[in-house]
Amino acid sequence: MTADARIINAIANEINALRTGTYDEVIFDEAIFVELPEPDYFLSPDPDVYDGPDNERLPDEFAGHPHLLGVYVPMHSPGRVILLQRNLHRFYWSLIAQTRRGLPYLTKLDLLGALDLVVMQTYQHELFHFHCDVLRQLLGGHSDPMREEALAVAWSRQRILNQAWNSRIGRMNRVFYHRLLDAAFAYRSPGYRDWPLFADDARFRPALLDYLATSASVGRLQTSGVANLADLVTGMLGNISGGYKEYVR
Repeated sequence: MTADARIINAIANEINALRTGTYDEVIFDEAIFVELPEPDYFLSPDPDVYDGPDNERLPDEFAGHPHLLGVYVPMHSPGRVILLQRNLHRFYWSLIAQTRRGLPYLTKLDLLGALDLVVMQTYQHELFHFHCDVLRQLLGGHSDPMREEALAVAWSRQRILNQAWNSRIGRMNRVFYHRLLDAAFAYRSPGYRDWPLFADDARFRPALLDYLATSASVGRLQTSGVANLADLVTGMLGNISGGYKEYVR
């Protein structure tokens, strides 16, 4: 089972245990929301690509981090995608507490769609760092942590939007969905908050090519008449097999 599925299953059990009313509206146990921080607490992270020495204990060392939702450890052997379950759990319920205000009711389907969105946001973000790790080594680019964070946020948001209409996310109450999407991506910290610069394909694809490939190699290929380099590189995202391990902590 993938790391995101493990976390989704655990929180889904809590959702499915909630009571419902006559019209399938969820009757919230307000104890869920006690002592939760505001979502902003999780939306001002430092770069989440670990740049220190690698060791087998790293996943456990991140388990107690106060606000990171996920971490990527670059490939010294396999790369590592680490999702931090306690923080994702708190982030999810803090978003529900904020975005349900003023809505007449929510159903379990709304909450499950929201859960998929929130966990996918972090899972795809960390996988993007892995893809960049591979493609940067293949194409000769250099790491720029702040730029990579902005691209990672934009990529994870695109993945959510592209899958929304064929998933539980697409069956959410529309007002709730848009509130949640806006709240979940309201990043405050440098790099992360710049994702709107790459919010659509027209801006994301050339920016990704510029980030991952050297200008010399791009120039040589374009001079030779290769015109779809940005599409080629973007098409590799999500299609790299192996090379990383997943952890839930």
